[in-house]
Amino acid sequence: MDASLVLPIVVLVLISTVARTFHHLVFEKQFHLRFANAPWRSLIYFGLWSEAVILLFPTQIHTLFAQVTPTHYLFLTFLLVVVFPTLYHVTRTHRGSPDWLAALSPGQGMLTLGERYIFAKIGDVVFQQLVAGAMILTLAHAGISYPVIVGVFVTLFSLAHLYIFRTNGLFWGLYYTTYAALGGVAFTFLIIFVPAGITYAILLHMLFYVLSGVLFAALPRPSRAVFHDLAGVTPA
Repeated sequence: MDASLVLPIVVLVLISTVARTFHHLVFEKQFHLRFANAPWRSLIYFGLWSEAVILLFPTQIHTLFAQVTPTHYLFLTFLLVVVFPTLYHVTRTHRGSPDWLAALSPGQGMLTLGERYIFAKIGDVVFQQLVAGAMILTLAHAGISYPVIVGVFVTLFSLAHLYIFRTNGLFWGLYYTTYAALGGVAFTFLIIFVPAGITYAILLHMLFYVLSGVLFAALPRPSRAVFHDLAGVTPA
């Protein structure tokens, strides 16, 4: 692979790695600032990293948004800031949040079913999609075939989620990595073949967190014995 192609891919991987590692080690571990309890900090943090991607890869970003119309932006904004938070609110109000699972996995903000988590996650998802879009278009503009691009991106996107095995355990590692691989296929298709595909990629990515929260809220609470086996304690 040509060095002129490898360099931008390496830069994008480094940007993504540094941004997420710093957020995990400093925001979450050091100061306990997570998406659910510090939405504006997370939104601004990933917004700044998104600006870095835009400045470093202006050609790819321009191509990503070249066919995005005001209607797309309005549709995207309405779903992100109205529909998705409302789904969380309605689910939390009528079903309640899965507190038993949140107790086992305190790092999974989607289990709070809080609107603040959705707002915070917008910055992270947009950042990830800018990195993904720039990477996909860099490969496409270099003449790399579509199947190869899918393979490269699915591999990288899956590898980017492997840290979850260490930080959140086997279940969440498998959960996120599996959907990351599937998302890699979907995102590549949307970016390359669908006009204004970046808007649909962002919506699909956000929908994963929305539907996951709703899904886990619908799961029945385990019995006291099963909870004890899972958590090592008996619920009150």
